[in-house]
Amino acid sequence: MNKCIKQCLWIILLFSTCSVVAVAQRSPEVRDKKVQAYRVAVFTEVLSLTPSEAEGFWPVFNEYLDKREEIQAQLKPTAQLDGMNDTEVDDYVKKYFDLRQRELDLEKDLGQRLRKVLPLRKIAKIPVAEREFREALVKKLQENRQKRLDRQGRN
Repeated sequence: MNKCIKQCLWIILLFSTCSVVAVAQRSPEVRDKKVQAYRVAVFTEVLSLTPSEAEGFWPVFNEYLDKREEIQAQLKPTAQLDGMNDTEVDDYVKKYFDLRQRELDLEKDLGQRLRKVLPLRKIAKIPVAEREFREALVKKLQENRQKRLDRQGRN
């Protein structure tokens, strides 16, 4: 029964995300929702999340993603590095390493918080799930781009 529920969940998630790439030109909100649904599908498969595990995992992981996005936004230099003086470059490098440390601390915190909802082996697979998600998303984007170019060539 559990396997059947998992397979049904996977199929529903897969069908709901099939159009991830098809909406690339649509609003950022719609595109973000499609990408998130695709992330759910990939992570659910790679981590073999049960429905109860998924219920505990996603709120924690989504909070982590939001905080990581905030940190990564701060990593972008405010000016061109070549246009900065040495003091500004030094400040930027210090800030860069501080933010990278905050990212690492955030990942450690994620691991600790997820220990309450997932077995350790599944937590250890999160980097694999992230890599597979990125690779699959890039592949889908490339396929969609090629389809779009093929349609333009026929018109």
